[in-house]
Formats: sequence, C-alpha cells, structure tokens
Amino acid sequence: MEKIKKRRILFILKILITVIILVIIFRKLHLSDLYCNFIEIPLRIIVLLLLTTIIKLTTQYLNWKKYLKINPDFSGSNLDILKSYFIGDALRFILPGGYGTFGKIYFLNNKKVLTAISIGLEKFFQIWVNLLFASFAAIFFFESVSIYLKLILFLLILFLPLIIYTISFFWRAKKIYFKQYLKIIPHVLFLQLLHNFLTIIQYYLILNIFISISFFKTLISVSLFMIANIIPITYSGLGLRETFAINILAKADAVPEVAVTSSLTIFFFNLVLPAFLGLYFILKSRKKD
Repeated sequence: MEKIKKRRILFILKILITVIILVIIFRKLHLSDLYCNFIEIPLRIIVLLLLTTIIKLTTQYLNWKKYLKINPDFSGSNLDILKSYFIGDALRFILPGGYGTFGKIYFLNNKKVLTAISIGLEKFFQIWVNLLFASFAAIFFFESVSIYLKLILFLLILFLPLIIYTISFFWRAKKIYFKQYLKIIPHVLFLQLLHNFLTIIQYYLILNIFISISFFKTLISVSLFMIANIIPITYSGLGLRETFAINILAKADAVPEVAVTSSLTIFFFNLVLPAFLGLYFILKSRKKD
C-alpha cells in the first residue's frame, strides 16, 4: 500500500513539474506566432510525417517481436504482438518516463517475468541509441570539451551492448537468453538506428519550413535535445524536451516558437497518434472480459 502511495505522489509531482515547465515556456512565447507556425505546415509535410511515422512504428513493432523471441518458447501470434506493442504506446502515458509500458505484460500469453525482460531489453536499446546519438553529437557541439574525453565517452556507449553481454557470464541466469540476446543485436540495432534517423528527418522537414538548416546540423541538434526523452522527471519528456530544443536550436538561428512547433508536432505524430490506437485495443480487450 505504501508503494502505491509513493508512486501516486511521484506521478503527481512529475505532472506538476511538466505543467510548471510548460507554463514557463509558453509565457515566453508569442502564442499567435506559434499558432501561425502550426497552420503553416504544408499538407505534403503532414503526409511525409505520417509516412515516416508508419515506418518508425513498423521498426519498433519488428524489434518488439525480436525482444519477445528471446524466449524460445514464446508462441504468440503476430496480431497479439502488434496489439501489445500499441497497448504499450498507450500505457506509457500512465507513468512519466514511459514505465507504464510494463503494463503490457498483462496483454500477452507469455510468462510475465520473461515479458518484463523483453520490455527491459526494448527500453535498454531505445535509451542506448539515444545516448549513442547524443554522444556523437556532443563531439561537434561542445567544442570546449576535450576531444579525447568525448571520443572515449562515445566509444564506451558504442560498445555498451557487448560489454553487458560480456559481464552477463557473471549473472545467474539461463545462458540461452544471453545467446538469443547476442543474435538479435544486429537486427534491433539496425532498426533502432533507422528509427532515430527517421525522427531526425521529420525534424529536418519541419524546421526547413521556417529556417534554413542543414541535415547535419539538424542531426546534431535533435540528437542532443532528444536526450530529454530518457530523463524521467516530466510527463513523456514534455516541457524538458521543448526547453532543450529552444536552447540548442537557438544556435541554428531558430526562434523559440519554431523549436516548440517542431517538438510538439513530432510528439503528436510519434507518441499521441499511436497511443490512440493502443487505447482502442485496450478498450476492445476489456469488452471481451
């Protein structure tokens, strides 16, 4: 009971932090300019955002399937896997930091411990690729920091999955899961890298409506402020991501309204829309019960 109370208090605190940050941000913006930015997004860009979002969702679904297959005995259908993936997208809004996704263990016919391990792997690779992109971007963005220090950090993050595999021999766990883990690395790495590159392309498309910015500069900027997604102090990164975007994109001559427009637009396409589909599957499963 105490744990439930603590979680509720933590949840409320994070919601409050999110609201406070957003209020501070919006008080500094020209809301009329922000509104104009949203309605100025061309239809062709909206279509491209939808297409890239579908591809991104496909990469994450295929990776989720691989994470589940780390258990050789898993026999769920492709439809069950697809439903559980979208349900996870909906449940991530329950708890800040995306930890609500662990609730999808109840929507699969699989051992809950093994499904939790699969979710843990999913989050690990998502966080790892974000850190990898950020450490790469830091090499070019933070010019005053020693290049050797930045390269060491980048290499450590780059080889982190293999480091974990190496130290896994000291863990008390079935070796078969770690063998499967090694097999899936090339597959999930490629798809997760593709997912992040598509996110950068989405930002590139939106930002170039308002300013002239190269793809490389977009890659560096987005890779840095997307690190907010893995800092669990606000609701789904809201507020924190926009704050980072405003400060980082300022170096690319983007005004705060442009930074917030791009960030909120990507948030809507990549997180809100899939969550509605997940909510549909949740409600459908409850009707069956």
